[in-house]
Amino acid sequence: MISMIHEVPKEKWLYRDRGMVKWLGFFMSDHTNFMDQERANEQALTRLPQQPAETIDSLLQQSWEHTKTVNLQIEVSNHLANHQGIIIGFERPFVFLQTDTGMLTILFNAIRHAELIKREKWWVQDV
Repeated sequence: MISMIHEVPKEKWLYRDRGMVKWLGFFMSDHTNFMDQERANEQALTRLPQQPAETIDSLLQQSWEHTKTVNLQIEVSNHLANHQGIIIGFERPFVFLQTDTGMLTILFNAIRHAELIKREKWWVQDV
């Protein structure tokens, strides 16, 4: 079998190939876009009022006992984040939250606000 591939040795190339360096501009722009999106998401969060620990504990207990969805606002190092899911367990000082994407382990003292979310019914009641 005759091969028609002609490979030119590197020393005879007309220009120096920069390898992966030529792709760094693309990676950098994707990274910048991602960071801008994250920054916009952070700014979109409204700071909910700080609740007493007893109130948070009561709402987490209800979520756990009745499998109700809860929305938690977490604050760690002045960074706010909202997480929504169902409480699947406690082990002081941690709370375990099952979200759509997986399980989160949250420090109880980091929770600043909790509220139960009313589920929308996906079925038709009047049939």
